[in-house]
Amino acid sequence: MDSDNGTTEESAGKQPQELIDQLISKVKAETPTLPVITMCIQPGSGGHMIAAEVARRLGVELYDKNMLVPMANAVDAESQALDAIEKERPSGIQDFISSLLNKNYVYTGDYLQYLKDTVEIIGKISNGVIVGRGANFILPYKGRFSVRTMAPLDIRVKNVAFRFGVSLDEAKKRVKNREQKRKNFVKEAFRKDITDPEHYDLIINTARMGLEAAVDAIIGAALGGQTEGVFEKENSFILRNRK
Repeated sequence: MDSDNGTTEESAGKQPQELIDQLISKVKAETPTLPVITMCIQPGSGGHMIAAEVARRLGVELYDKNMLVPMANAVDAESQALDAIEKERPSGIQDFISSLLNKNYVYTGDYLQYLKDTVEIIGKISNGVIVGRGANFILPYKGRFSVRTMAPLDIRVKNVAFRFGVSLDEAKKRVKNREQKRKNFVKEAFRKDITDPEHYDLIINTARMGLEAAVDAIIGAALGGQTEGVFEKENSFILRNRK
């Protein structure tokens, strides 16, 4: 009895991060792989910082713009060309005109295929954190944990204004422009609505929690689901487990 009480008191005295770190070690020891964590980020919500910290805490690879290098090598193209496509999200007619002006231009259709191939490979051989690029629409439901970070527009505008040293008006233009391009990309590439909450396992409102709390929430949810075998099931396990 004394031993049990001691254990309980010891656990109660630990900080949340210590408990999360223990869970990370437990999952790594008992399972061969962790789920790939995909991060869909509202511009200005701070999701890039969160993704980087999640990857660091889990000790896994962070896939963001570094994905463009192997993609470019696979097609003998410059990574800057793929970066331009990601930033501008050109339409079909823009594709055609750009191809006439630049012999090294990569069509967006080709880019999408390279992207799908790269993400699928990561999903098979790795358990990292993938930022954006519609990864949650590419990877199968099983074996991936999809997160979306968001915040009210005014908060995101202030974040961008502070981060880049621009006026609130300029920051608002940047946020809305980038947000619309991401929405259009997902709609055109995957026929999905990026804002639909059904596409995500966890939605984090960064206006309501700090960096560490957001990271703890993501890791706790992803690893908790892994230990309970959620990623091997098609449907929710909560009601099914009720007595």
